[in-house]
Amino acid sequence: MVGSSCATVCYLHRHMKSMKESGSPFSSPRLHSQMRVTIAGILILYTVISLYMFGTTLNLGIGQCFYAAYLIMMYMASTSMSTSVWLNFFYYTQIVPAQRALFTWVKRNIKSIIYWGLFGDRMFFMFQFAVRATGEFYSSGEGPSNTTGFTSTYSTPKDDAAFLKDVLLDTSTASLFLEMIYVFFCLCVMVGSSCATVCYLHRHMKSMKESGSPFSSPRLHSQMRVTITGILQGILFFFTAVWIFIHYFSNVLPSTYFDDKTLYTVISLYMFGTTLNLGIGQAVFRQRAADICLKAHQDVKSLKL
Repeated sequence: MVGSSCATVCYLHRHMKSMKESGSPFSSPRLHSQMRVTIAGILILYTVISLYMFGTTLNLGIGQCFYAAYLIMMYMASTSMSTSVWLNFFYYTQIVPAQRALFTWVKRNIKSIIYWGLFGDRMFFMFQFAVRATGEFYSSGEGPSNTTGFTSTYSTPKDDAAFLKDVLLDTSTASLFLEMIYVFFCLCVMVGSSCATVCYLHRHMKSMKESGSPFSSPRLHSQMRVTITGILQGILFFFTAVWIFIHYFSNVLPSTYFDDKTLYTVISLYMFGTTLNLGIGQAVFRQRAADICLKAHQDVKSLKL
């Protein structure tokens, strides 16, 4: 699964690079379908791993194992949510025509913007993962007494360890607030791009109705399908982001508290819903689902006879 996903991503990267060098457009339906399938495959991989870790954690019931699984789960959930946002923004730039200079520049450089955006948030989430893991390692008492690598003004190695814990705590708190800001930014981008796409398609279909143009255009159907997928993904993202805010603020406020397992379950449901939502958007998935339903219906009828 990992090998096939990485190989597909590498191939598409080389293919799009060669298309850019040859001046070929990126509006090919086949290329868009390949990109959707690739992203869906990556999200399926995330979902399988997260569900496996979720079941393993419940089965073992070990605190340290749960926290390690929790950290990995949070990293995968953060990257999955940001990927959904960038994908929705990409569809927005491809459907809505550019009317301003800034938006024209964004559409022209959309691939570089998305690549750098994904690279930046991956590095940030990886840094946050490392800080949280290191903080848990030291707070559990398993860390060495002095591994700072520099001369400390503290009198004993125990004080050095306490100083390092304070630094890790401050760094973790700062990264947490930065994550909340980034999640809020992603929420605004997701809602804004979805609303703008819906408004544009509404005006476009209204003008087509007034001019007597048919609604059977394959391009219009594709845009409507992508828009509906984006709206459903935006709803999933909204409820998950709101729950993340509630969860983290409940840890700050002493009067309320939500268990980490609840957040773990919410994130698992989000990733499952994302995988299902993107899968339904694929023609192959819909065809296979229709075949399975038809076969099940025939089997039920044969049993009744």
